[in-house]
Amino acid sequence: MATANPYDLDPETNALLKIDTFQGKFTTRDFVENMSKNLLKHANPKAFDPKPFIRTFERSIDELLKLRETVTEQSKDLEATVQLTEAGHRKKLHELKTTFEDVVHSFENLESRINEVGNTAIRIGEQLETIDRQRHRASESKDLIEYFMAFNKGDISRLDDLRTQGTEGQFKASIIARKLNTIAKEVDIPGGEDAGARIEKYCEILEKELLDQFDKAYRQKDKQTMHNCAKILQEFNGCESCVKLYVNQHEFFITKVNLSQSNEFLTSSSWNDLPNPQVPPPPVDQGLVNLYQEIRTTVKQEAQIINVVFPDPVGVMQVFLQRIFAQLIQTYLESLLSHAESNSTLAYLRSLVAAHTATKELVEDLKGLDMRQKGLSDTSYSDANEESQNSGTIAEILEQCIRDLFVPYTEGDRYIEKEKKSLGELYSSLLLQFTAYYTQQKQLRAGSLLGRAFNQIYSNTNLMDVQTTEDDGNLSVNYAMLILKIHAEAIGRAVKLSPFTELPKFAGVLFYVLLEYIGKQYIETALDTCLDQISVMDPKSELHFKSFSVIKVAGDIIHLAQNHFQSAILPLASPSLTMHRDLTSDKNRFMMGVENKINSTVQKMIDAIISRLNYLLSRQKKVDFRPRDEDDVIASLATAPCNNCVECLKKVHASISQCLDGKNMEHVLTEIGNSFHSMLLEHFKKFSVSPAGGLVLTKDIAKYQETITIFKVPKLDERFEMLRQLGNLFIVKPEILKSVLNEGYLAKVDIKYILPYLQARTDFKSTGIDTLLGATIETGTGERNFNEKAKARLAAMGLNISLGGDYLWS
Repeated sequence: MATANPYDLDPETNALLKIDTFQGKFTTRDFVENMSKNLLKHANPKAFDPKPFIRTFERSIDELLKLRETVTEQSKDLEATVQLTEAGHRKKLHELKTTFEDVVHSFENLESRINEVGNTAIRIGEQLETIDRQRHRASESKDLIEYFMAFNKGDISRLDDLRTQGTEGQFKASIIARKLNTIAKEVDIPGGEDAGARIEKYCEILEKELLDQFDKAYRQKDKQTMHNCAKILQEFNGCESCVKLYVNQHEFFITKVNLSQSNEFLTSSSWNDLPNPQVPPPPVDQGLVNLYQEIRTTVKQEAQIINVVFPDPVGVMQVFLQRIFAQLIQTYLESLLSHAESNSTLAYLRSLVAAHTATKELVEDLKGLDMRQKGLSDTSYSDANEESQNSGTIAEILEQCIRDLFVPYTEGDRYIEKEKKSLGELYSSLLLQFTAYYTQQKQLRAGSLLGRAFNQIYSNTNLMDVQTTEDDGNLSVNYAMLILKIHAEAIGRAVKLSPFTELPKFAGVLFYVLLEYIGKQYIETALDTCLDQISVMDPKSELHFKSFSVIKVAGDIIHLAQNHFQSAILPLASPSLTMHRDLTSDKNRFMMGVENKINSTVQKMIDAIISRLNYLLSRQKKVDFRPRDEDDVIASLATAPCNNCVECLKKVHASISQCLDGKNMEHVLTEIGNSFHSMLLEHFKKFSVSPAGGLVLTKDIAKYQETITIFKVPKLDERFEMLRQLGNLFIVKPEILKSVLNEGYLAKVDIKYILPYLQARTDFKSTGIDTLLGATIETGTGERNFNEKAKARLAAMGLNISLGGDYLWS
């Protein structure tokens, strides 16, 4: 037995060094662990000996090198085999390609030959069809000639025999009779007149017989017989006589033909609301609603019958619908609108638009009719294409019907002229009391041109006989809103009844009507009258402030009209750039004119208030500021002119604050306050003021100042505070007068402007005020002498203050 070599690997390790170990999933870590597994079992855990591991790995490396050489040799052999196989494969592919090209070429040749044979067959088929048609035509011609000759001889038995052979025989007989009738009219042969007369008579008998059968079947509701008769008559004469018979004897037309004569709509509860512009448009006439509902029901029922009976159901439905619109709807509509127009133009327009809306809804409902077009042959079409064509045909018919129905009322300018007439009637009625009031006022003042113009406008009404009150002359926002509401309703009708291309034009027409009434005859009349009334105001009489309320209401109405223009009129004019530009320009011109009149009214009112205040101040007595009894001075609160001015100012403020707001109110109050302040400055120069009178004067000023504070205008508060300080000059002792002049607002005023007020003091000379001030009255320089030390102190602080000026107050 051979001795085992200690360097030989154990069987388990040898098994790991096979080619199978390296195939599939392989990791170096697992390989090394498996190699070392047996060695670790025999290793001494206390003293590690690396030699067994070294010998094992060295021997394994040798074995792996041998294995690699073996694998390398096998790879080379396989590569050589693959190369040989690929060469054979490429050769085989080339051979297959060549073979495929030959097959394709053969197939193309075969296809070409088949096409040639097919074309030849087609030509032969066409020739056979032509020959067959010619043969059939020749056969038909031969039969027609034989039938014609038989009729020429008076023999109709052959055609009668064919006619009695059931439905198919009748169908063929009707076709032959139609062709014979055509031939008789076109062919001119000896004796042909007799044959033509006999053929025509036979056609009449045949048609009458078919119509009688159709009528009998109609009464018995035999749809199949009706269909057979209609089919035969379709070939015979286009089925016109059959359609007329069907439509004319329809029960719906017989029972509804006299509907309009009953005038059922006159009993409707909403009829009385039609001419009332303050009531919303009532619903559609109930009689018309009922009629349209019956039409919907009847048409849907008849559509089913027509689809079954007639070969051309769309054509029959067209005749049926046209008859409904022309006979029933038009008759009822004419009667309805005639009665409405006899009531009022507004009632007519409301009825017209309601009927138009209801008719549009009816048309939209009827557009969904399912009419199955059969045609004259058995050729069938796709359902989608058929349905689309028929729906389009029915829709076109209905659209034409509704156009024809309303053309007499909307063609050209007929409709818009009715709207203009309606607006004129309604606005004239609404503004009758208002116009009568101002006309009477003008007539009372020498019969002005405006009054005569109003009488011309309202020629049918004697405005001087109309009973009016003061309230009738007031502008009213509620009236204006009603005017705009009426106009908005007219705009809504125009949108529904006007062609789209004419809508900008019609919107412009309606806008100019609104501008005429709400602008010229309403707002401008009130403003013009205010201007006239203000112009004749007497400052000696008590002021009335109606003009301010007119201005306020006019402003509110203008604002409403502007919103109405932007929301209702301008969008309709947008498609036409020219109309859009013209309407905007005319609206702006109107607005500017009204604003100018409002401004003129405000300015004239301010002038009237100032004149009134000036008059009240002119009532000041010379002795008011030189009282004899000092006890009366202490007991008195203010002079009578002061009380009157204060009362007037309070009324002015109350009226303005109610009618104006924001910057407008502030501007008016500021102008009145400034003017009154200037008047007071001039006023106090005119009177001599005693020491006791100075108290009276300061009480007046204090009351003026207290009244001005309710204006809540800071600039006016400053002015009247300066006036109060100026009033103190009349009550301070002479020795402290100089210090008073150097304080507050007076320090900013040149002494030459204050001097006239100081001179009004009765003690001006007696107490040496002129000497104390250092003023030289004779020279009139009025220059103020200042404390040089004070001026030097101000200069040291960097302040260069000029205390002179060319004005008293700014």
